Amino acid sequence: MINYEYLHELEAVELSSVTKRSVNELLPVFVSLGFTLHDDIVSLDRKDTVPPWQHTSVVEVEVCCGEEEVFGFKKGEWDTLCMKYLFASLPFEFTDRFIEVVFQLSEELGTSVKYQGAGVNAKELTRLFTDIRDELVSETGEIAGSEGLAILIHSTYPRTLRNR
Repeated sequence: MINYEYLHELEAVELSSVTKRSVNELLPVFVSLGFTLHDDIVSLDRKDTVPPWQHTSVVEVEVCCGEEEVFGFKKGEWDTLCMKYLFASLPFEFTDRFIEVVFQLSEELGTSVKYQGAGVNAKELTRLFTDIRDELVSETGEIAGSEGLAILIHSTYPRTLRNR
């Protein structure tokens, strides 16, 4: 079985509420931080010119209540926000903006921040992401956001269940 974790395609940070809350409160907070609504999901999109092999968003958000993903911001409840960063598909300097927004959102909503199930602060998350950057270069010889890394990742698809 081939393990592709070393490619660090996606890193996710969870913002957890101690109680279930209305999704109505979320959209105004997201918009105030620069997020864009796309149909029934939000993302923090890049403002620069994006090469075709890089991702267009700095942050993608998955809203959940329990184990179920919640779509839209008009009705329903949430208790967890999964903040997704496509690490390998973005230049490393975008990690600063990702971390800044995650902690602004956490403060605004009064949530805890977890990475891989453990509570973290901004300084710890910055160190962890720096370690990931270094591992990525060590394992692949490529930097995050590079065309070479995009080609390497693309070459690993399609992945069968045996190869995951």
